[in-house]
Amino acid sequence: MKGAARQQPEGTNTIRTHPRTTLFKTIILAALLLTAIPAVPYSVQTHQAIIDLAWKQSIRPLLLKKFPTLTEAQLQEAHAYAYGGSAIQDFGYYPFGNAFFSNLTHYVRSGDFVLSLLHNAQTPDDLAFAIGCLSHYIGDNFGHKYAINQSVPVEFPKLGQRYGPSVNYAENPHAHVQTEFAFDINQLSKLRFAPSAYTKFVGLEVPMPLLRKAFFETYGLRLPDIIGSKQTSIRIYRYSVRRFLPNIARAETLLHKKDFPEDLPSPDLDALALDLHQAAADNDWEAYRKKPGVRSHLYAGFIYILPKVGTLKLLAIKGPNQQTEDLYIKSVNRSIKAMRLVLTNYDTIDHYISNRDLDTGDIIRPGGYRLADETYAKLLAMITKKPDNVVPFQLKHDLIAYYADPKSPIETKKDPTKWAAVQANLQTLATMKTIGELDPVPDEILAE
Repeated sequence: MKGAARQQPEGTNTIRTHPRTTLFKTIILAALLLTAIPAVPYSVQTHQAIIDLAWKQSIRPLLLKKFPTLTEAQLQEAHAYAYGGSAIQDFGYYPFGNAFFSNLTHYVRSGDFVLSLLHNAQTPDDLAFAIGCLSHYIGDNFGHKYAINQSVPVEFPKLGQRYGPSVNYAENPHAHVQTEFAFDINQLSKLRFAPSAYTKFVGLEVPMPLLRKAFFETYGLRLPDIIGSKQTSIRIYRYSVRRFLPNIARAETLLHKKDFPEDLPSPDLDALALDLHQAAADNDWEAYRKKPGVRSHLYAGFIYILPKVGTLKLLAIKGPNQQTEDLYIKSVNRSIKAMRLVLTNYDTIDHYISNRDLDTGDIIRPGGYRLADETYAKLLAMITKKPDNVVPFQLKHDLIAYYADPKSPIETKKDPTKWAAVQANLQTLATMKTIGELDPVPDEILAE
C-alpha cells in the first residue's frame, strides 16, 4: 500500500530486549565478526539491486508465465528466494564459510551450475532462486570485467604499472575488494539500494533440496560435506547477507559520506536512475528508510579504531572517483540489459550461459587463471579420494578434458609434487563409475 510500510506477516514475534543488552550483544558480535571479514567480494547489495531492478519487467513476468496461478503473497515469497540466489555464489566467502564452495561456483563449471539450478527447478521458489543465481553469474561477469578490474589500476596506479589497464582479483585480492566494496558504499550513500528494512521484510530463503542436487550434478560432491549442516549454514548465510554485511556497509557510509564524488551526468546514469525510481515507487522504499542507528555508529567506531592490517585492510575502501563510478554504472546497466534479454529468451537460455571465470568474465580454460587451475586440482583430488563413489558423467568428461592438452600452461605444473598428484588422480578418475543426467541421484547424496 502506498505511503505506508507493508505489515509484517502474521506469526512474526517481536522480542523486546533491554537497551544495555542490545548494546552489549552488538559490541561482542561486532568484535567477533570484524575478525572474520570475508576474504573476497562484498558487493552483496549490488547483486540484490540487480534482482530489484529486473523484478517487475523480467523476473515476475517469467514466474507468472511458468506458474500462472501465483498469488501476490506467493510472488513476494519468491522474491525472498531470488534474493537468496543472488548472493549464493559468494556464500563460502562470508564469515565462517568454506571458500572452496565459492571457488567452485566462480571458477569451475560456473555456467553449468546455474543451468542445473534452472533445469531442476520444480516450484516458483526454486525458479526464483535459480534466477537469482543467474543474476549473480551475469553481475559478476559484467561487473568484474568492465568495472572492478578496470577500476583497480585507476585507484592503485602502481598496480596499473605492473599489470596494465585491467587488474583481476588473483593479481591483488585486497585492492580488488577495497575497490568493489567502495562501489557499494558509494551507491548506498546516494540511496540507490533498497533500504535494509525492506530487504529484511522481503526475506532471504534457500531451497536446500534444489541446491544439493545442483551442487552434486555440477561438482560431484555432497553439499553438506562442504558447507556443513543445513540449519547452521543457512543461518550464517542469512545473517551475513541480511545483517552483518549491510551493517558494515552503513558504518562505512558514516565514515566516508563526505569522500564520494558528485555524480557525473550521463545517459547511463539517467537510465539507472529511471530504473531505480520505478523500483522505489513500486515497492514503496521510502516508507522503509531509516537513519543510521546506534548499531551503525558502533560498527563505525569499531571500523575506525581497528588497525587496517591483514584481512582488516579490506575495510580501508578505495574510491570511487567519477571515472570509476561511471564504469560501475555502465556495468550495472549492462547486467540489467543482459538479465532482461536472457529471461525474455528463457526457452533457449542454454545458448546464453557458458562456463566463464566469474573473476574475469572470460571463458574458463586450462592455464587461463591461476585460481581456476588450483580449484580444478582440488576438486579432482576430493572426488578421487573415494574412488568407489559415482561421479556425474559430464563432470568426469570435463575434468579429463581440462587436463587433456599436455601443452596447456596450467599453473599446477609449476609444482612437481602437485602435478604428480594430478596425474595420479586422473588415473583414479578414469576407473570411477559415472551417473548420467537422467539417472536418479542416490538418496544418500541428497540427504541433509
